[in-house]
Amino acid sequence: MEIDELPEPADLWWSWVFLAALHRASDDPGCGFDPDHGVLHLTSTDGSWIRMQRVLRTRTTLWGRSAHAPPAPPDARHGAPDWAVTDATLTRRPSFMAWHAHGEWDHSSPADDAGAVHLLRPILTVDPEAVAAIRGGATDSATLAPWVDGPHLEEAAELVRLAATGSPTRRLGAVRSRLRDQIHQQMHDAPERDRMLIQRPPGLVRWARVNGPGVPFEYAVMALRDRMSTSPYNSRLPESTVRSLGNVLGSLHREEAGTESGAWLFARVSSDGTLVSFDRAFDSWPAWYRVGHPGEGPGLEDLSWEMDQRAREWRPAWASLLPG
Repeated sequence: MEIDELPEPADLWWSWVFLAALHRASDDPGCGFDPDHGVLHLTSTDGSWIRMQRVLRTRTTLWGRSAHAPPAPPDARHGAPDWAVTDATLTRRPSFMAWHAHGEWDHSSPADDAGAVHLLRPILTVDPEAVAAIRGGATDSATLAPWVDGPHLEEAAELVRLAATGSPTRRLGAVRSRLRDQIHQQMHDAPERDRMLIQRPPGLVRWARVNGPGVPFEYAVMALRDRMSTSPYNSRLPESTVRSLGNVLGSLHREEAGTESGAWLFARVSSDGTLVSFDRAFDSWPAWYRVGHPGEGPGLEDLSWEMDQRAREWRPAWASLLPG
């Protein structure tokens, strides 16, 4: 497969949607859209087939098998990343597979190098004006009528509307869980880059003197976009103490965020009853922020948002796995 010949995913998606609408209007099942899985499909008369699915925000998977493939080709899924192998890809063995993430295509085609590009030709020759129209929001039958002809025009318009709704959230839960677990594991192992911050911020020291509980405690938080999440294993503290400490941590989170290096993801306040200590983690998931199950850890959307605020050179290695 000549990977450079593959178009941008959005261009390919909308051209394919229009071709599927043409087929639906004439009741031809050779090309269509499965809304339950968010999959576009195309089958040729020679038995070749190809599928496309948008996964996890802008990530895209393309897979299929052409007539050029040998009778028992190697499984192209073996060379693909975990997130690209969704339930939809498991129904038939593909001889080629391509995936798009972070602005570029990559592929696995051990025995079918010409497959995808060859099968995409009918999709890439549709009317560009029609494609631009549906991409711009023309999803009703009256607007489609100049380009789409057949007894099932309203069904064709419904197909376009369903395809415009984005990636399906159901049936992709396993993919998200695998990717989340992989990122979490790398976060546990990631090193921290020094931001040269004060070990005991003055605002926190003042809080400890005025509002601190005066007993040993440990209080850890995870910073999300617009709120702080607390560890279920934190020491029990009075409500007024938790509220005032939360205000201090919110202020510190804003003050210590660098315009290029980003904000911390986790923080911990601890005390032996006299002296207060402060730990932060910008690039890793430290052992001192404990959770009961993986769902209580950082979500993919929140991590993606935080990494988007940082300059590229300040993003840890695990950030390359995030949906984007």
